[in-house]
Amino acid sequence: MRTKKWIGVAVLAMAMAGAGILLAQDAQGPVVNIDPHRHGNLATAQEYIVAAYQKVDQAQQANSDHLGGHAANAKNALLQADAELRAAADFANANQPQPPPEPQGPANASGYWTIYANNVDQPGGSTKTVKIEQTGGQLTGHFKGPNQSGGIEGFVNGNHIEFSTKTHDVLNFRGEVDGDTMSGMYGVHGQHAPWHAVRSDSD
Repeated sequence: MRTKKWIGVAVLAMAMAGAGILLAQDAQGPVVNIDPHRHGNLATAQEYIVAAYQKVDQAQQANSDHLGGHAANAKNALLQADAELRAAADFANANQPQPPPEPQGPANASGYWTIYANNVDQPGGSTKTVKIEQTGGQLTGHFKGPNQSGGIEGFVNGNHIEFSTKTHDVLNFRGEVDGDTMSGMYGVHGQHAPWHAVRSDSD
């Protein structure tokens, strides 16, 4: 009987340890860790998962986690989806070790752009503008938002674009250029939300 009791205690301890590991993983949340240069679609999907996870977490805090366990289930599903995307990228890397050939020359991102971006921490969005000057694949220019403005720096690789603002609250934009439009995800203070932009002839 004593042996069975100790076995039961050991199993319970292992289960609690395992639960602790899961809780630690859940507290951390998913992160964007798929290379967008090799797997642009998978990386974009992962960005949306990260943004969705953050929104569910905010909903839990707003409702004092009184959501019947459904929000926690949604977060677990997002963690599983993130793991599957990471596994898909790893599988592709193992079976195609060399990245595909890059497009000939970077896309043209120069000009004046109006950016429509969702807020990262609350419903709604805002309009921002950016003037991009392009030299080869390197980007400079000027950003103006509702509450701050400053320079930018970044790059274009094929149709993939990334640039960051030189402002008090640094905004990191990542996306794809498609003619006179571009779209993707942007981040600030570790949170992400969708954005899209339209090019105009003047500021």
